[in-house]
Parts: sequence; C-alpha cells; structure tokens
Amino acid sequence: MRKLLVLLALFFVAGVSVQAQDKIYRKNGQVVKAKVLEIGTEEVKYRLPDTTETLIYVLEKDRISKIEFENGRVEKFTVNLKDPEQYADQRRHGLKINFIGPLLGYTQVTYEKSQGVGKGYEVGLSIIGAGKNQRLEYYDNSIQTTRRNQFGLAGSFGYKFSKLPDFLFGKTRFTHLMQGSYARPVVYLGNYSENVLMFKDNGQTVIDRRNITFGALQIELGKQWVFGDRMLLDTYWGFGYGFDDKKKISDYFYDDNTAYNYVNQRLGESPGFSLTGGIRLGLLLK
Repeated sequence: MRKLLVLLALFFVAGVSVQAQDKIYRKNGQVVKAKVLEIGTEEVKYRLPDTTETLIYVLEKDRISKIEFENGRVEKFTVNLKDPEQYADQRRHGLKINFIGPLLGYTQVTYEKSQGVGKGYEVGLSIIGAGKNQRLEYYDNSIQTTRRNQFGLAGSFGYKFSKLPDFLFGKTRFTHLMQGSYARPVVYLGNYSENVLMFKDNGQTVIDRRNITFGALQIELGKQWVFGDRMLLDTYWGFGYGFDDKKKISDYFYDDNTAYNYVNQRLGESPGFSLTGGIRLGLLLK
C-alpha cells in the first residue's frame, strides 16, 4: 500500500511539472512547450523540456505573440511602430539622385532628413543642362536640326508626411524609419535659358535664345524603400500648379498651352496644371 502511494505521488509530481512548463505561442498558431532561458532585444532562447539535450533553441521575437510562464505570468510581444526607440540606431540622413532626370535634360540631387516617426523634410537642387541635350527639328527648305543647349538651376523644398514604416517583402520585421508611403507638399523655383524655335507671321522659322523663370506648387505622392540601412529607392509622382514667364513676343508666334520646364511639366496657359515624377536612388548617411 505504501509503495502504491509513493508511485501515485511521483506520477502526480511529474504531471504537475509537465503542466508547469513555459509555453511559447507562435504567430503561426503553434504552441511550443519550453523552458525559456533568455529574452533578448530580437530573439528568445529556450530549451525543450523532458529531454537530456543541452541544445539551446532560438526564435525571433517577431514570430512570437506571447509567452505563458510556469508561474502564470504572461508576456505579450507587440511592436509599437510609433515608439522612437525602435529606430534609435538607424540612419536618418539620405542623399538621392533622380534616375530619370539625366534622360530628360537635367540632374536632380535631393537631401532628406527624418525628423522622427512619420515626418521629415527634403531639399533639392537641379542642374538644368546636366543631361541629354534635346534636339529641335524645323523645316527651312529642308529638315534642319538644332540643340536646346539648356542651362540653369532649380531648387525645391518639401515637407514629408509618411505612413508608419511598413514591412519589406511581406516580412513581419519592420525595416526602417524612412521607409513607407508618403505625401509631400513641395515648392519648386528655378531659372534657365534655352534655344527655342520661333515662327514669324511670314512663316519664317528662326532660332532664338529664351530665358525662363518658373515655379510650381505640388503635392507629391510616393513610396520609399530602404535596404540594409544603406540604400534608398524612392518612386513618386505629383500634381499641382505651375507658373512661368513664357509669353508671346511681338510678331512671333508659338504655342504656350504647355511648357516643359524640366523639373515639371506645365499644362495649359500659365499658371496651369503641373505634373512631376521620378525614380530616385540614394544612400543613407550617418
């Protein structure tokens, strides 16, 4: 009888010890019975129970929803994307170049600084002429060509309102403070000169040099990706109002219903509807 009671007591203790294991609840629905050894900043270390193995297993915290400890305490794992501490070690300065600009006749360099979660500003400088020199064709007894030979500068300033940093390629680990969709109010202002074709009332075509001052008020929408806290990829398009001083000159005639001002495209007479867009590649700076 005494032996039976001892055996029953041992089975009861063993059953209690099994029930008293830590439980790791994974986001995929699995429950891992374990002995939690350490909870780090990015991972949890544990051993499997009821084994003689000394192996230590590691599981990323972003794959865990909660842990129930043997003493009944529960620790939940949630990511607060609004917490600035999540991004304390990340780079917050970026230098970007518009990949499309040189094909359209200008080079645009933009500096971006993040001022915290969901906000930042950008300052841009465009060198008009540092890119493809476009051809102008006209008919003068035969088809003739000339070059625009554009040259000038344009600046821009915009304040960026970003959606909370999103995830890269479907992974649950957030990537970077400067990643995500955004809206950016931006102002452009510039001046340049270029060759233009002018048509006199008598039908004669002449080449003239024209100086243009222009500006635009835009709302630009885009999305930016960050790779390895090193590289940036930014795509955007924008709309708003553009204005310039292109005017009809004496007996010259040309169509002023549209104007290509390099960093923006104006539609309609000035001021008119304005479009912008681009693909920018860049590096993050310390």
